Amino acid sequence: MNLFDIAKLEEKLQILEKQTMEENFWNDSKNSSKILTQIKNIKNKTVEYKKIKNEIINLQELSELVQLEPDEEIATDILKNSNKLQKEVEKFEISTFLSGKYDQNNAIITIH
Repeated sequence: MNLFDIAKLEEKLQILEKQTMEENFWNDSKNSSKILTQIKNIKNKTVEYKKIKNEIINLQELSELVQLEPDEEIATDILKNSNKLQKEVEKFEISTFLSGKYDQNNAIITIH
C-alpha cells in the first residue's frame, strides 16, 4: 500500500471500524487495543493530509489573486505560509515513513 494513498487508508479505516462493532471485539483486549491504535493513527494521518491539501489549495488561490492584483502584503503572507507548509509537509513525510510495523514499538530513532 502506498503510504500517501488516502483513499486506501480510509477504506482500511472503515474495515477496522466495522471490526469494533463485532460482538466479540472487546473480548480480546490485546487485539482490540491494536485495532484502536491503528484507527487513531489512520485518522490522524488522514486529517493531517487533508489539512495540508487545503492549505495548498488556499495558497494556490492566493497566488492567483496576487497575479491578478499585485499586493505586497499578500505576497509576503504567501511566502511565509509556503515556508510553514513546507515544514508541515516534511514532518508529515517523516511521520509517514516512520509508521511501519516496527515503528509502533515506541522505539527512539535518531535521524542524522
